[in-house]
Amino acid sequence: MNEVKEGLAVCETCRGSGWLVATGDDGEAVDRCPDCQGESRRSRLLQLAQIPPRYLNRGFELYSIHHDSQEAALKRAVDYVENFPAVERGLLFVGPCGVGKTHLSVAMMRQIIQERMVTARFIDEVELLWQLKYSYGQDSPATEEEVLSPLTSVELLVWDDLGTGRPTAWVKDIIRMIINYRYTHKKQTVITSNWPLRRSSGRSASVETDQTLEERIGRRLFSRIMEMCEVVPIKGPDARTVIHKAGMDFKKQPGPDREHIAAGLIECPRCGKPDVTVLDKSSMKRFRDGSFIDLSCLCEGCATHFLARFFPESVAVEYPAES
Repeated sequence: MNEVKEGLAVCETCRGSGWLVATGDDGEAVDRCPDCQGESRRSRLLQLAQIPPRYLNRGFELYSIHHDSQEAALKRAVDYVENFPAVERGLLFVGPCGVGKTHLSVAMMRQIIQERMVTARFIDEVELLWQLKYSYGQDSPATEEEVLSPLTSVELLVWDDLGTGRPTAWVKDIIRMIINYRYTHKKQTVITSNWPLRRSSGRSASVETDQTLEERIGRRLFSRIMEMCEVVPIKGPDARTVIHKAGMDFKKQPGPDREHIAAGLIECPRCGKPDVTVLDKSSMKRFRDGSFIDLSCLCEGCATHFLARFFPESVAVEYPAES
């Protein structure tokens, strides 16, 4: 495995020198190390980043927008990549499950690796805690230091699902140690979290309790992260259960010019059957307290054409009369 020191991947072939010495009949010759050049280096840096297979090919072009805040988050992520490494702060994507926080974070990391040739690492908080606990066993292939060292040394760290681990004193100490090191050494960190930053009057739809991120990780660490990262809130429907699942469950696959964003939620207002094809959709509009999309639908059962109004924030559908 390649070593990582001070944010640079140390090549095993040349031990980081960038050169190879070959001895032949005419003496010694020095050549550039092929593993440190171009695509070979990019491939090695992407491998070191440990991007989960599901997100390995997720780029900005595949990010789905179903809410105004998702469009704003995408723009902020692109701006961050374009200005890296001359950026003051990292980003903290906050929002409910399935709005694309991990997708955007990985897309940023992939593009920065490919364009800037820097070391980066993706870590899921629950997986990190599992690796650390396993490292204390006699049969563990890695020590605690070997697990934690890349998280402090890489130039860009993507920390997924901050606050998900059970908030014991040991967990808080581990997180604080990593974040404090990156803070004091001015290393860029991108974080995602499902936990709301502030306590609201009602229960948050994104979590099963009304705890905040500050309560999960502690006030001192929360304060440090607020200084390290710019908060980027994201709202919208859960892509896993509302959008993608609706498409997978939809009986009739739409053509390339059709939209099935809310197919799993729509029923025919005349016969009540869910066998509905979404023929067309409008652009996102503002209405009352939220945004909506008008969907032109056809019931495959009774051939009724009707309009369905989909509200991404509340994941609700209304059936206004067509004008």
